[in-house]
Amino acid sequence: MQQLTEEQKRKAELKLKKFKVKDTLCCPYCDTKLKKWMVPQTPFTMWPNEFMYVCFNDECRYFKKGWDVLAGQGMPGTYRFMFNPETGSCLSAPVLNQNAMKDGIAEK
Repeated sequence: MQQLTEEQKRKAELKLKKFKVKDTLCCPYCDTKLKKWMVPQTPFTMWPNEFMYVCFNDECRYFKKGWDVLAGQGMPGTYRFMFNPETGSCLSAPVLNQNAMKDGIAEK
């Protein structure tokens, strides 16, 4: 029987955590409780939802790694982990700085 590598174990654990986000409402990357974020209602709003759940932990590895990933693609900014409660899907929310989107937090 073949043993899983540490990388394979980490990926499997992350996949399971993403699957459970709808129940835990925790970021699968840092285990921080997601915050309810009110979707701004503008003519350019992409989502029909009133709110999403977002990881606002500035120390989250997903958020921190995003700076380098986007810089490598010639783009500024990073992204935050976001969960859509209506569809049950996990998304990336692009941000230009660490304060972006924070004014939409519904719960402090």
